[in-house]
Amino acid sequence: MLEKLLTSGKQKQIVGVSLTPGLGLEAVLYDKKSQSVVKYSRKKVDYNLSTRDFQDYTQFKTALAELMDEMEVAPKTMAFMVMPNVYFDFIELPPEITTPEIKTALLSKAEEFYLFKREEPVSGWSEVINPDGLGQKKYAYTSFQKSIVDQLKDIFSEVQMQLVGVETSYSATLRGLFVSGLINDMIEQQASWTLMQINTNSYTIFQMDGKNLIECTEVPLAIKSFSNEEAYQAIVSSSSQLLNNYIIQRLYIVSQTDDINAKVLKDTLDFDREVVTIDSNKFSKNIERFVDLDDSVDPDRARSMTLGALGAADVRNDFGFVINVLADDPSASMGIYGTINILGSDYDVTNEFVTRVCLLITVISMIIFALLFVGNKFVDMSLKKVLDKTTAKVEELDRQIELESQNELKQEVDMNLIIDDIAGSNVTANRYYDSIATDIPKNVWLIRYYNTQGNKLAISGIAQTIPDIYHYYENLRIVAPESNIKLTELKVVTPNPDDLFIGDLAINKDTDRLYSFEISNTDIDFTQKQIIKKLKEAVEGETQQTPTYEEDIIIKSNRAPSAPLEQPSEQMAPAQ
Repeated sequence: MLEKLLTSGKQKQIVGVSLTPGLGLEAVLYDKKSQSVVKYSRKKVDYNLSTRDFQDYTQFKTALAELMDEMEVAPKTMAFMVMPNVYFDFIELPPEITTPEIKTALLSKAEEFYLFKREEPVSGWSEVINPDGLGQKKYAYTSFQKSIVDQLKDIFSEVQMQLVGVETSYSATLRGLFVSGLINDMIEQQASWTLMQINTNSYTIFQMDGKNLIECTEVPLAIKSFSNEEAYQAIVSSSSQLLNNYIIQRLYIVSQTDDINAKVLKDTLDFDREVVTIDSNKFSKNIERFVDLDDSVDPDRARSMTLGALGAADVRNDFGFVINVLADDPSASMGIYGTINILGSDYDVTNEFVTRVCLLITVISMIIFALLFVGNKFVDMSLKKVLDKTTAKVEELDRQIELESQNELKQEVDMNLIIDDIAGSNVTANRYYDSIATDIPKNVWLIRYYNTQGNKLAISGIAQTIPDIYHYYENLRIVAPESNIKLTELKVVTPNPDDLFIGDLAINKDTDRLYSFEISNTDIDFTQKQIIKKLKEAVEGETQQTPTYEEDIIIKSNRAPSAPLEQPSEQMAPAQ
C-alpha cells in the first residue's frame, strides 16, 4: 500500500544504521532511483559479544550524532537500526493463530535462551515458506533485550532521529544482497542458493529458494582463538557437511571480520559449484563491484560497507524479508515514508495516514456494496413479481389446456349440437334471413339485402305494383314482428330493359312503370302511420292521382345512418 501511494510521490529518506563488531557503526543513505549509495560514513563503537550489548552507550550516542552531522541528515529523519544477531530461530504455529498468540509463543521460546532468563525479550517475526509444515505456518523470528531496544529509542530521539525499526543483521544482509543485484538471477529462476556469513565469533549458513528463506544454521566458532590457517580449516571442516546437505546452485561467502578473507576461504573449500565472495573488512579493495557510489562518497571509507548497512538503508524493496521488532510499536511506526500531492497539497504518508486511507476505502466499498445489494434486491423483487405473474398466467393456460384436453377426450363431437348452438345464438339474424324468402309476391324482385349486427337490416327491390310492395312488407312484419322494420323509401323508376333482369319482362317503357322500394329498421323522421296511410290509399284506390315519370310518391326519409343499399350484405350467412 505504501509503495502504491508513493509511486507518484517523493519518498522520505531512511538512514540505514548498522553496528558490526570490529567494524563499528555505519550510516548509509541509498537512492532507489539511481540505485546508488549517496552518503556513507562509519564511526568506531565498541560492542560486547559476551553480553550482546553496547560497551558504552555514551560512545554510541556520540558516534551516532557525529554521523548524522557529517552526512548532513535533517532532523526527524527516519532511521532503521541493524544490530548483531542475539537470537534467531524458526517456529511453526497453527494457521489460525492471532498476533497476541504469536507474541506469547515467541516469548515462551525465547526465554529458553540464557540471555532472556534475566532480561525481558522483544521479538519480531516474518512468515517464511514451510515445505514440511502440513498446514502449519512457519515463522523466522529474532529477539533482542527489551532494555537495549528502549535505550536505542531514547538515544535516537535525543539526536532528533526517528527510529522506525530494529532488526538482526541476518535478515538485513539477505536484503542487502538483493539491493546489490547479486542474487537477481537466482530469484528470477527460483533457484537454490546459499549464503555463508562469517562473523567475529561464528558463521551462519542460510539456505534459500529464490527469495524464500528455507533454513538457517548458526555455528559458534571462536575464530580469534585460531591461527589464520587453522581458522580457515575449522570453517571448512565444520561447514562441509552442512553444504553437502543442500542442493546449491550458487554459494555466496560474505566475511565481516578482518580474520577471514572470503576469497581465501573460497579456495580452501572443496566446492565444485559457483562461488561469489564479498569482503566487508580490511580485505575489501573495491566496494563498487556490488553497489554504485555517488561521487561525494569516499571509496576508501566505503570499501568495508556491510550488506547489512545497505539492507537497512533500503528496507522497503521487493525482497520483502524484514524482521522488525518495532513493527507493532506505535511510537516507532509513525515514521513518514514519503509525501504525495493531492489537489496541490503535500501530505505525509505515515502508517496513520495509510490506516485512514484504508479505512476510507473500506467505508466507501461497504457503501457501494450496500447500494449494490439493495439495488439487486429491488431488481430481484421486481423480476420476481413479473415472474410470478407470468408463471400464474402460464399455470392458468396449462389448466385451461388440460381442461379442454380432458373435455375433448370425454366428449364426442356432435355437429347437431354445434349447429343448434350457433343457430340459438343467432335467432334474430336467422329470422331476418328467413324473411327474405317469405311469400314474395309474383311481381316483386329483391335486389339488395344488408344486415349488420344481426338485427339491423335493409332490403331494396323493384315491384310492378304498390300493393305487391305493401303485401311483402306486411309479410315481413308477420315473420319478424320485433324487428320494427319500416318502408323507408318508395320511388317510381323508368324501366330499362338493359338493366339487370328487366330486359326479360314484358314491360312497355312508355306506358308501364316500376317502383323501387327500401325496407329497413333504421330510425326515420316520418312516422310509420304516415307511410302506411299512403300505401293503403294507393292500394284501395282512394286516391286517383297517378305519379308522373320519376316522381317520388313518398318523400325519402331522413335517417342516420343511411342503409348502404349498394353494398353487398356483410352477413349473407348465419354468424358462427
